[in-house]
Amino acid sequence: MDVDLITTSASVSFRANQSKSIDHSRHLNILESTLHTDSRSVEGSMTNDSKTAFSDTPKRLRMAPDDRRALILDAAQELFFARGWDDVTIADVLNEAGISKGGFYHHFAAKEDLLDGVVERFTTEALTAAQAARAATRGDALTRFNAFIKESSRWKAERGPQMKFFVDAMTRPGNDMLFHRISNASGAAAKPVLRSMIAEGVAEGCFDVPDIDLATEIIFALNDGRRLVLIAAIQAAEAGNLDAGTAVLNDRMVAEAALIDRLLGLPRGSVMLSNPDENHLMLRGISDT
Repeated sequence: MDVDLITTSASVSFRANQSKSIDHSRHLNILESTLHTDSRSVEGSMTNDSKTAFSDTPKRLRMAPDDRRALILDAAQELFFARGWDDVTIADVLNEAGISKGGFYHHFAAKEDLLDGVVERFTTEALTAAQAARAATRGDALTRFNAFIKESSRWKAERGPQMKFFVDAMTRPGNDMLFHRISNASGAAAKPVLRSMIAEGVAEGCFDVPDIDLATEIIFALNDGRRLVLIAAIQAAEAGNLDAGTAVLNDRMVAEAALIDRLLGLPRGSVMLSNPDENHLMLRGISDT
């Protein structure tokens, strides 16, 4: 408040000795003007302080729904791969992503839904790499089919630590629910691709398949029966016998390939489903982490 102005106004009013009505009016006008000016000054100061305070407070970024979902999956994937399924909570994911509970539950109903999203993303990345190799390969449908399988195996073999998370979740006793969720999530991404490759083979006259959809279902169902074999192979590798583990897995894949040959109407040895070197590399990556 402007103290000098008020003091001067008061002294003038006493010396003037004019009528009370005029004197009071003059002083009230001056005081009102002074108070009004002072209040605006204080208000301006408070506004500036408030702006400074708010500017120092971290603001939650506005994100498009798809970007927020991707951010949550990024956080979940990083934590799952680093700690495993059991040691990660929804609260851990929220902290890692910097997302509120409301933002999380807008996209996911439970922790298991995160697993579905991570599996679908991982499978899609593998399929993308395999599809690129297939597209770059010249030859008939069988040649392109084998190029797809080879690249898919290579891609997974080079990601042993990440594969360990999925394998642990799928093979641990009592985790039947997780096994089926992972199988279903990967199937949702992989089945359409497998079906399109079989359909191309039939269209070219390379494959002899009476029912494309049924053939797709049967080939993909082989994954379910592979679970126990994978457990045995990993146990052998973790016990220090990597070659034995590789042999167990390789024998299973060779047998599956022979069945797929018959299913697609191909001579035995046509589908190259097993690659011992890639199986060895994948088991080493899983058992070493």
